[in-house]
Amino acid sequence: MNRRLISYWSPMTITITEAVEAGYNKNHDVTKCVGYVITLSDGIKVYVSGDTSKTEQMPALAEKEIDYAFFCCDGVYNMDLEEAAECAALVKAKHNIPYHMVAADTGVLFDRETAERFKADNRLIISDGEEIVLEY
Repeated sequence: MNRRLISYWSPMTITITEAVEAGYNKNHDVTKCVGYVITLSDGIKVYVSGDTSKTEQMPALAEKEIDYAFFCCDGVYNMDLEEAAECAALVKAKHNIPYHMVAADTGVLFDRETAERFKADNRLIISDGEEIVLEY
């Protein structure tokens, strides 16, 4: 699917940034890693998993009614695609976005084929260089 999304200037600002658990794997110590829930002035909530695997806090994130969730899923230093999809099911965001995917054969940080294997409900793939407008 080839789509063009138009971004626009908005007076939107970050009103709340909450650090949440991250880590839980051999590469990232839970006492030294964080993810973030960012609430924008218009009420849109964005979750960025950070470098992590599944955390104990993820089921509670569903109560925050997150609009956009970004899941790190390289499968090398962080969770793989399957675990990221499990995390997406726990967080229950309106849109689930895979990121931090390294193509094994090229080392490229975004790989569409890899992104398409992220089997989360409400998956949203944002290609390298693409912009989206955050909406409810």
